[in-house]
Amino acid sequence: MQYFFCVDIILFMGLINRRKFAIGTTLFAASAILGSFYWGRRWNYIIIHHSAGDFGTVESLRQVHKERQKHDPIDAIAYHYIIGNGNGLGMGEIASDWRTEYDIWGAHVSLKNFDRNFRGIGICLIGHLDLNPVPAKQYASLVALTKRLMSKYDIPVRNVTGHGMVAGEYTDCPGQYFPLEQFLRDVS
Repeated sequence: MQYFFCVDIILFMGLINRRKFAIGTTLFAASAILGSFYWGRRWNYIIIHHSAGDFGTVESLRQVHKERQKHDPIDAIAYHYIIGNGNGLGMGEIASDWRTEYDIWGAHVSLKNFDRNFRGIGICLIGHLDLNPVPAKQYASLVALTKRLMSKYDIPVRNVTGHGMVAGEYTDCPGQYFPLEQFLRDVS
């Protein structure tokens, strides 16, 4: 209430231009409304990863991200979702942190692919898929989660891929034992 009273006094006294004030506040309100509409609906990609380690929880991956990305102001896991392998998280258990809750961009691909971080949902399978195949229950959770996200955000299957298949990324993630072709058929 006091804020509006102060604005009225400032306008009345002619200390600011009424037209500029009206245009500025209208543009600000419109951008806030449009931004809130767009923010949670901007997702256009799903990128699959593996942790390349046998153990994983939200807290352990948050710590790894903090160590690798010292200047990232977001204290969260790099991915939007992680799926457990029974070592840390339950087999097939899906977990996330506040990055997902607030639709915050990811940090799961390199800065060369800013758009894939900003508009791409990162899903990480706990495990080293260069050494072992994906356990059936973990894979089933990945398929179910991916289908749900594709449906919720209207993401086409052509925009679902593994980390190493993103142009400019030089990694074999999600690992040589990740069945990408089968996975894409299963989520279609």
